[in-house]
Amino acid sequence: MSISRLGALSVDVTDLEAWRHVLVDLLGLHARPRESDQDPLLIRIDDRHHRIALYPASEDRIRTIMWEVDSPQELQETAERVSAEGIAVEWTNTVAPEERMALAAFRFVDRDGFPNEVCFGPTVDHLPLEQGRVIGGFVTGELGLGHVVLMCKDYPAAVDFYTRVLGFQLTDYIVWDGADATFMHCNARHHSLALMNECFSFKGGDFNHLMLEVASLDDVGRAYDIVNEAGIALQMTFGRHTNDGVTSFYLRTPSGFGIEIGYGGEKVNSDDWEVKTFRSPSRWGHEPQKAG
Repeated sequence: MSISRLGALSVDVTDLEAWRHVLVDLLGLHARPRESDQDPLLIRIDDRHHRIALYPASEDRIRTIMWEVDSPQELQETAERVSAEGIAVEWTNTVAPEERMALAAFRFVDRDGFPNEVCFGPTVDHLPLEQGRVIGGFVTGELGLGHVVLMCKDYPAAVDFYTRVLGFQLTDYIVWDGADATFMHCNARHHSLALMNECFSFKGGDFNHLMLEVASLDDVGRAYDIVNEAGIALQMTFGRHTNDGVTSFYLRTPSGFGIEIGYGGEKVNSDDWEVKTFRSPSRWGHEPQKAG
């Protein structure tokens, strides 16, 4: 039993209006109404209540990486395995049921300091989604919210934890220029999680990027044009990956980490999947860009 999908990402941000400008004004994503300046900016991209939550704060940092399981039994057993590692588990079902974003959930912080939450029964919104003018749709559903890439101080230990304790399965590896990346899946999406060693300018505990998979290559192209025209900094240019075949670009968020917008990810057939090692992350493009 294991994690079933990536559910949502919550971030503490120092410049909420800059985030709103990128996600809402430029990319046209659906923002839920806020009642006060202290409320988070909640972003919808499908039938979930929200997939991205941005909290006004004095420091930019990841607040929660939300994972989902498919049954109360899996939730309980996952919590027990995490606790058996000597990691503190905090159950979050103390608020009134109507205030919860899931039927049940627990939180823990991994060895690199990443705050994780595992939930069962996330909230679904029955109201229609406001479609933006840029992106026609996202690939979510049973595949979840794209993927995240995390930088690790003790990289082998992190891979061991996420595979042995949380049940992620190996997809493949990329090794290049001192970088070592392990890609892992928990459903048919090529990877919902990738872990990397400390390399380039990244240290253990750094959040590298969130990937959002869109429904067409035109969605990627339109977003790329708009981001460039607006002068938004890139983390990596337009390109195509070697291992999952995704065509994408990476914009640099106001909080410093990247958001990858991509199309065409390969699906994993667990019955005959062959784990491979690639020597480059890109077939073409994806040139890294220095932070301004």
